[in-house]
Amino acid sequence: MSSTDYSRDQLQQVHASVTGFFQDVGCELLAYGPEHATLVLNLLPRHLNNASNMHGGVMATLMDVAMGLCGTWEADPADRRVALTLSMNINFSRAAAAGSRVRAQAKCRSSGHKVFMASCDLLDEQDRLIAFGEGVFKRGALRRELPA
Repeated sequence: MSSTDYSRDQLQQVHASVTGFFQDVGCELLAYGPEHATLVLNLLPRHLNNASNMHGGVMATLMDVAMGLCGTWEADPADRRVALTLSMNINFSRAAAAGSRVRAQAKCRSSGHKVFMASCDLLDEQDRLIAFGEGVFKRGALRRELPA
């Protein structure tokens, strides 16, 4: 964590502003700073597939949100833009079961004025790789200009 990372209050402000499915999944924004974001999720039975492992769609959601956030950081959370996913590729490498705490660590790889590229590792509590991916995102409207 660097001195430019958000404080706990700023993290909560951003967490509350990420609307939709993210809120339903139950993630927590753990760290957020210039060009990086980390989310965590305690896996519950509702996050599992029919094989009793973490559902691939839940993995994709965590990684999509983390990568989108990592390219939209602003010093003032009120100035943050939303990210629109243009493309995303995910590779699954290990299962995770209910009770696990998984962490999505994303970093911005390259950034232009409107478009940025990011990568993300999804890790378990022992830092074992569950999935990894990359995506291309477009910066959209200011979050404050959109409905809550």
